[in-house]
Amino acid sequence: MELLPQLTPVERAFFDKLDEELDKVESFYCEREREMRQRANLLKQQLQDLQDHRRAFYEAHPIAATPYSWLPLPLSAPIIPNILIRRRKNRQGKPSSLKGTKAWKPSSNGHGVDSAGINGLDAEIDTAEPEMPKSAVKQVESQNGEDDIVKDGESSPEGTVGRSRWRTSGAAKNVQALFQFHAPPVSAEGTSKGNGPSTVVEGDNGNSSDSSGKHGSGGVPAKYDPEEYQHAKKQLKKAVLECYRGLELLNNYRTLNLIGFRKALKKFEKVTHIPAQQAYTKEKIEPSAFSSGATVDALIREMEALFAARFARGDKKKALARLRGGTKHTSHHFSTFRTGMFIGLAIPALADGLYRSFRSDTRAAIPGWGGLLYIYSIFFVPTFFSLLVGTNLLVWARSRINYVFIFELDIRTRMDHRLPALLLCLLCYAFWLSFARVGANHISPTSWPLIWLAITAAILFNPLPIMFKSSRWWLIKNVSKLLTSGMHRVEFADFWMGDQFCSLVFTLSHLYYVGCVYAIGIDETWRYCTTNPGPRWGIAFLVGTLPLLVRLVQSVKRWVDSRLITHLINMVLTLSSGGQRGPMFVAWCVFGTCYSIYAGAWDLLMDWSLLKPHAPYPLLRPNLLYNNAIPFYYFAIVTNVLIRFIWVFYIPEDGPDFIIRTFIAGMLEALRRWQWNFLRLENEHLGNIDQYRVTREVPLPYSYDEPSHDSDNEDEDDDHRSTSSRSWRRPHRGSFSENAAAGADA
Repeated sequence: MELLPQLTPVERAFFDKLDEELDKVESFYCEREREMRQRANLLKQQLQDLQDHRRAFYEAHPIAATPYSWLPLPLSAPIIPNILIRRRKNRQGKPSSLKGTKAWKPSSNGHGVDSAGINGLDAEIDTAEPEMPKSAVKQVESQNGEDDIVKDGESSPEGTVGRSRWRTSGAAKNVQALFQFHAPPVSAEGTSKGNGPSTVVEGDNGNSSDSSGKHGSGGVPAKYDPEEYQHAKKQLKKAVLECYRGLELLNNYRTLNLIGFRKALKKFEKVTHIPAQQAYTKEKIEPSAFSSGATVDALIREMEALFAARFARGDKKKALARLRGGTKHTSHHFSTFRTGMFIGLAIPALADGLYRSFRSDTRAAIPGWGGLLYIYSIFFVPTFFSLLVGTNLLVWARSRINYVFIFELDIRTRMDHRLPALLLCLLCYAFWLSFARVGANHISPTSWPLIWLAITAAILFNPLPIMFKSSRWWLIKNVSKLLTSGMHRVEFADFWMGDQFCSLVFTLSHLYYVGCVYAIGIDETWRYCTTNPGPRWGIAFLVGTLPLLVRLVQSVKRWVDSRLITHLINMVLTLSSGGQRGPMFVAWCVFGTCYSIYAGAWDLLMDWSLLKPHAPYPLLRPNLLYNNAIPFYYFAIVTNVLIRFIWVFYIPEDGPDFIIRTFIAGMLEALRRWQWNFLRLENEHLGNIDQYRVTREVPLPYSYDEPSHDSDNEDEDDDHRSTSSRSWRRPHRGSFSENAAAGADA
């Protein structure tokens, strides 16, 4: 800069610091841009394999390749169009054609283009069409060798005009060029060896195999399992979405840094009255890679075109709505108002119900009032805990903790605290109706808990798109995955959900007694179920220890996948948490003490990453997100350790009833887990920041056994291609980074 010699040392130091930050931003941006380019190239190759896999799928299931697969009759593809065409001729008196019918023909430049793969856009299926007069068919050859079939007298259906415009755009031409195939060679028997529809043959094992043409560095035979096509399509759709979000974040990073440099230079000019902004921008910022962002913009447009082509039937508007679904920010004022309204209505009902439950006339009118309180306590703990988790979500959002990414939620949906507040309000009013004996002549007070349970089940399993269907489906799906923990990779949401259920052991271990109490009748003999469980005591024991068994299996599975010793240590923690008071009181106390110390240390050191030396705040960590609530960290440390010793509450023989003690212990454990969630998600978020994790690692369906390498000797290259193969299988770890190495040389 020409102005640099005229600056003071302080002003030079400012520009030196600005240069340092510019170099840091430039290097980080170029590294992330290179990663995104590799990711996009790998996705192109995977989508190419998806098209080959798609052809194998419809060859194995020809009835699914017709738009009339809903018909109950097993009609083949050529028969169904003939029937419908004859009906149309009888009704309309003019010939018609089947929408979406495609042809496979080699183009003049030696390439064959699968129209279903380009313009069918994943939903228009290749079907055999009856021969039509040549005068009724016009073949229009596009620039990339594609043959579109246009029939005379056929009007464009709704949406066809928009798709036609998109197909003529530059992005569409790039996608069409991507999905081109070389003309397959024809063997002596007259069968095609390339990508044509006749390439799917039955092997010795009965599986369909598909030999693709030239793809990537060379033509290699590919084998696909037709039954796994839908899974591959789903995984690649998620992968494209995550790649697009990564590109959006990188583009936002570029824009924010440009604004930051501009504001810093503008502030410098305002203070020093030296016009340096234009000169510095022209000399330093504009030549940098992150200033233009041309590569990222091109990748974004390419991902939009790919998604529209493969997953949106060419409808770019629909594709953009899906890709940019998370950019909408809605206000939560009304939802917060509704939550407050539900809680405000619940508190008076709960207070009046508790007051009435202690009155002598109520206890005289309800002989089994103790059993009724016992049942409501079992239902109250998980309902109240779900509301506490809703407040976790609210605080995480306010603290800018990316819980949507951590839990792998759909960006278009959010978990919310409104549904737990509604269920809690309904439970409190059921409690009040029971002890207020409203309608006791027609409805028994003991029936209200069952009515609430039925309403809760109807809300949770309601298939209609109301009452937060996406959030309910996420909850049901993740709870169901707990039962199959050893059969799939354990993610953060899986073991986090397992930890939540470990804090609900009180409810789970007493669910059997609810059925027992209703079976014998809620009267003075309701304690019989708690003191004499009978021959079915194993059911209550199994349900109560199920969360601990799930966490045990998850720890073993994570150790098998990662071989990290910390997961085995966590398994020991899960095993030790099952201790109960036995015949040897001293041994029981020693066991409980060891477990409490071990679990408390794991919470502080591993789950929360606290007790770090040389931290700004003693006994905490260097980076904190709840900066306005520093005393909360110390409160959480103390209370977490104390509640870990809750087993001491069962030692005194005198005092509250055992059932009351278990309820208090269950409530304290729910509160401990509530505060544990705050710091656990904070620690996970900080770990993602340190490792620059902003997008999910989506398993990619296609892997490459022996990637081919380029060679100057063409004969050698051909020999090597004959030995390499491209197969369909589920990788054990399906991240982009793992598949990128395999896809870089393929």
